[in-house]
Amino acid sequence: MSLGRELDAVWGALLKGHGFRKSRGIHTLDLGEAWLGWLGLNRSLWNGTGRVDVLPVVGICWKPLEGIFQELNPQLPKSTSATLTRPLYTLLPESYTSEQFILAQWRVREEKGEPFRLEEVLDAAVLWGIPFMQSLCDPEGVADKLRPPSHFEVNQAVPWKTYPIALVLTGRQAEAVEVVRGHAQEVAEKPDMASKAYAEFSARFLEKFA
Repeated sequence: MSLGRELDAVWGALLKGHGFRKSRGIHTLDLGEAWLGWLGLNRSLWNGTGRVDVLPVVGICWKPLEGIFQELNPQLPKSTSATLTRPLYTLLPESYTSEQFILAQWRVREEKGEPFRLEEVLDAAVLWGIPFMQSLCDPEGVADKLRPPSHFEVNQAVPWKTYPIALVLTGRQAEAVEVVRGHAQEVAEKPDMASKAYAEFSARFLEKFA
């Protein structure tokens, strides 16, 4: 078994005890009919030494929004995408201290052959991550947090697509159409792939909602 798969197996077993299920490489938690808690685990695998560092990312998936997002972006692979995310370390109180915690990551193994020490990461995910997920399960709140420039998404191009969908789902369809038309005009002459992808998205969005 590879080091990554070994880590995933141990992490998944710990999360299962708190209601998480694995879904295409990430873990989700049922938070109601329209909501899933979302937990990803970035990792640095120092294969030469056996050292392993992890950086958890927590958030939510608003299922109606992600369904429309996938419909309007058929070129993207289907996945349980996060609607809003934050690195777990940004939720920790200033008083948090740990020998395992280094900057934004936890060191969960030092040498080859050692067991993974993931219990502390799990405790942080449960103590601060789950309440954070629960706090995000509000349609109006999601729309507000997605408003570009959003601090809840690493890829700043994504909220330009998810924000207008959130507006539609909260009854502000005319505003959503204005947002998409305005941003489509802003990127129309740009040659980068993200701008071209937005042009395709905007055409589909306006066909469906304008």
